[in-house]
Amino acid sequence: MQRYGRFLKIIKIAVGSLLAMAAAQALGLRYSSSAGVITLLSIQDTKRETIRVTARRLLAFLAAMVLGPVSFALAGYRPLAMGIFLLMFTPLCMKWGIQEGISVNTVLMTHILAEGSMGMADIANEALLLFVGTGMGVLLNLYIPGSGSAIRSAQREIEEKFICLLRQMASGLGEPGENGAQTDGHGFQALEQALEQGERRAYEGMENSLLADTRYYLAYMGLRKNQFAILCRMRDCFSRMESTPDQATVVASLLKSVSGSFHERNNALGLLDELEQVKLQMKAQPLPVYRQEFESRALLYLSLLELEQFLVLKKEFALGLSREEIRRFWGEG
Repeated sequence: MQRYGRFLKIIKIAVGSLLAMAAAQALGLRYSSSAGVITLLSIQDTKRETIRVTARRLLAFLAAMVLGPVSFALAGYRPLAMGIFLLMFTPLCMKWGIQEGISVNTVLMTHILAEGSMGMADIANEALLLFVGTGMGVLLNLYIPGSGSAIRSAQREIEEKFICLLRQMASGLGEPGENGAQTDGHGFQALEQALEQGERRAYEGMENSLLADTRYYLAYMGLRKNQFAILCRMRDCFSRMESTPDQATVVASLLKSVSGSFHERNNALGLLDELEQVKLQMKAQPLPVYRQEFESRALLYLSLLELEQFLVLKKEFALGLSREEIRRFWGEG
């Protein structure tokens, strides 16, 4: 997918630059090749970034049209005028956060320097070069392949890895013994990488959607990242247990329930009820006699509280969705 995206961008740059130069020539503009360069610089990786860059360049053009006459009035149509212009124009663009307009508008100002005049016809020529170049870039970048399927694929991969780790934890706690539950460190590393990749795809999807609100995917990835942090803390609790207490079997059963219903559309309400019953059951147990058992049970209970927060995050995420988001992203009316 990334290779296709790079290839598509190369094609857009080549075709767009050619079309922009041809359009500038058809309009009878001087320095028509500059329109192609502007198109090249205007095509960004996402739709929204392309539009933002274009807007900043247009704002910088207005500033250049104000500062240009001042520079030429002070130094005439000589290279010194360009130096004065850049001394004023560059810090202004940096202050306003429109640095993308520095290079393009400097090139346009060199045209005026070469012409030796800055009349209305000269300004109109440069303005049209800018509009043709940036307009062609925006027009071509309106087509960027949707990333919805890639994001959905990333979601499925993330959920599968969560399920795998939850099952491992449940399996490790299922049989009381002398050692604490063990989990696969490679599995945690793979899940972390999948979350990072999924977040990148979600951000790209939002940046390439001009009308549709796709912040849901970013919120979803944020939820899973927070849950992953909790899972890491649970792993640490289990690893610090010197022995696995008898009460671990009910926690293991709860972990199996969580893994069995781990899905984007689960609001976790039923699981939270089940967890509350496990907490009551553990509190009803007699206190341990030996220190090792006491410490292990304390760590087990701490991991149960972490799991509760794990489920609360999912409940809050589900309850925070609008009906439109549920209909669109969960497919429910």
